[in-house]
Amino acid sequence: MINTDLEPCRLPGGHRRGIPQRLWREWCFCRAVFRHFRLRLALMLLLLLTGGLLFRLYEPEKGHSLARATYYTWSLIFGEPPEEFPEAPVLQALFFVVPVLGLLIILEGIVEFALMLRDRRRNERGWCRIMADSYANHIILVGLGKLGWRSFRLLRQLGEDVVVIERNGGNQFLEEVRRDGSPLLVGDARREALLEEANAARARSIILATNNDLANLEIALDARRINPKIHLVLRMFDQNMADKLREGFDLPMAMSQSAISAPAFVMAALEGSIVGSLVVDDQLVIMQRWQVRRDGPLCGRTVGEIIQEYGVGVIERRTEGEPARLMPPPDTRLGEGDRLLVQGTFEVLNDLRGRLDDIRECGIVPP
Repeated sequence: MINTDLEPCRLPGGHRRGIPQRLWREWCFCRAVFRHFRLRLALMLLLLLTGGLLFRLYEPEKGHSLARATYYTWSLIFGEPPEEFPEAPVLQALFFVVPVLGLLIILEGIVEFALMLRDRRRNERGWCRIMADSYANHIILVGLGKLGWRSFRLLRQLGEDVVVIERNGGNQFLEEVRRDGSPLLVGDARREALLEEANAARARSIILATNNDLANLEIALDARRINPKIHLVLRMFDQNMADKLREGFDLPMAMSQSAISAPAFVMAALEGSIVGSLVVDDQLVIMQRWQVRRDGPLCGRTVGEIIQEYGVGVIERRTEGEPARLMPPPDTRLGEGDRLLVQGTFEVLNDLRGRLDDIRECGIVPP
């Protein structure tokens, strides 16, 4: 995996925090419809105002107001003459031309609007492109395999806007994405046009989760060409290639999927109390469960004192009869039976494990 996380994370929901997802989608659709039909609306307004001015100019004796003259033109569009056939040649031509031009604009707009509604309901590319075009600072996810699907679910739980690109039209997770309402583009992301439809120019990050290393690299290069500031997250199976990309692109971290999975497998085999592991700057960081024993030095001490003395972070505290507390404050005082989830480097925790007798005496035992 290659990650270019170069800036702090923003709050979930970003630009639409507090707005229901469905309401936001409706607002985006209204904006898209307006942008799509704004030229036709402008032509219709120009036609009405021109007709109104001509009625006032060639029938001054009738004293038409601008509103009444414009209404006359509106009536002509639907073949309902507001008055008898005029004597002025210009108005006579208006009686023939306005219904044709007006109905042409209106009927064409109705047909296109119906097609847009159809595309929206079927989640076809047209509607998804419109939806993606309304996003900014969003995340593009390429590849909807098991890794991509789990990434998508986590991003949506965090309230992030996600545009999904999947090559396989028969993918088992497509319907779930459609049900969520997120934009979905079916096609090969190596086509630069598809990245443009996903609005890569305004995207914050792109996650490349396909199982093809070369395809991921090609898409990454295209994304950087479209948006030089976009953050890249690449799935790589070849660790050697990942290392070379880290050096060539000056990326802060490069790791293959196997390199990520290996520590978790090894730690699970070594100790059942280890619940998670990750690599940070070539250091193995693990999470392990501890338990506070009666009369041990931990009883009555605070979380802050444990962090300072043992060099580990307290991620969670569980007390019998109370819900688990994530990130307990430093002044939280521990009692007998409290179960802690601590995090630290493997060397530090392994050193404590090497002094198991001392650990049991000081009040920490594996679960």
